[in-house]
Amino acid sequence: MAGIWADVLKAERVGVHDNFFELGGHSLLATQIASRVQKQLQLNVPLRAMFECSTVEELAKYVQGLQGSALDDDKVDRLSDLMAELEGL
Repeated sequence: MAGIWADVLKAERVGVHDNFFELGGHSLLATQIASRVQKQLQLNVPLRAMFECSTVEELAKYVQGLQGSALDDDKVDRLSDLMAELEGL
């Protein structure tokens, strides 16, 4: 998960206690992270989780609690299409 954050935030490295917003994160980047985490883990991670969990550690704990809400391939494809549209804006 820290790798996803580092990639999206264009940071060399992100620690588990680094604050997303202090690293320059904002709502569009939060959307990208939520999408990538959903795609990689096949879990429905709501965008609000990015605002409630501002560190990798907090988000990882949140995601652990989601274990039974796996996404099906159709939802992942729809989410990917939506992210592509958002990134094109």
